[in-house]
Amino acid sequence: MTDIEPLPLSDQISGAPHPSEALEIFGQDSAQQQFLEAFDRGRLHHAWLLSGPRGIGKA
Repeated sequence: MTDIEPLPLSDQISGAPHPSEALEIFGQDSAQQQFLEAFDRGRLHHAWLLSGPRGIGKA
């Protein structure tokens, strides 16, 4: 029998809202515009690579 390991907790910074709870996007105007243009054209990529320092909201 194999033990099922629990999922790791997110590395949310204390006091910062989880990205799923944030109502606005800050500092990502260019990326947001590119995403919305692709969505409007019906040409979304199958994946988006999100990178950046801890706590920036990549979840």
